Amino acid sequence: MATKVIPISPVKSWSFSRFMDYEQCPLKFKLKHLEKVTEPPNDAMARGAAMHDNAAAYITGKAKTLDAAFKLHYAEDFKELRAIYKRSKATPMIVEDSWAFTRDWTETTWNDWVNCWLRVKLDCAHFTDDSTLRIRDWKSGKYRGEDSDKNQEYLMQLELYALSALLLKPFLERVIPSLEYVDVGIQYPLKPIVYTRADIPRLKKLWEKRVAPMFHDTLFAPRPNSLCKWCHYRASNAAKGGGQCKY
Repeated sequence: MATKVIPISPVKSWSFSRFMDYEQCPLKFKLKHLEKVTEPPNDAMARGAAMHDNAAAYITGKAKTLDAAFKLHYAEDFKELRAIYKRSKATPMIVEDSWAFTRDWTETTWNDWVNCWLRVKLDCAHFTDDSTLRIRDWKSGKYRGEDSDKNQEYLMQLELYALSALLLKPFLERVIPSLEYVDVGIQYPLKPIVYTRADIPRLKKLWEKRVAPMFHDTLFAPRPNSLCKWCHYRASNAAKGGGQCKY
């Protein structure tokens, strides 16, 4: 009797952005992250990267001028963050860092190519007291919190930040994460959500369930949706290096 061969998924690690690419379309995920068919840079991506670089440099005192995008709604916040960074010693502020975990949620390094299962990129986090961490993620572009699907996406990102922080820093009792929509001056959630150590088991199970399909997938079938018209890999974009998808 022939032995049945069970296909093994090539997915070895993930991040929030990778997970969202998979949720949008498994084929896009495969092309972008497994086959390394890179998407060409665009103005929005370049602007976002420049804003994040400036935010980190301004908070840490390496830049004297704050990007104009931040000044309209967040000038005072950045002054406060810069002051916190300057005076924080015992529990220093975290600016532009990467956290990494193995499959059993044990801390590792982002460049542990064998064991790293999850990578979490962090914009800024600081302690408001000895056991409370405030996490901020800067976002450029539109805020779509009025959309139920986007609300779910935003909430998932908060959950992943909170879980990662609670696992990485055992002395923490509370984590308060937020997404800061710079261009419109909106913070998500409008009412802060406080995560505690009691949330760890629930959040672990949630994320393990969410990413399981990605790690078991061997087909990466396309998932046509309303975002196809902007996808680099769409059929009509062959002249610009795309066209790998039939849709």
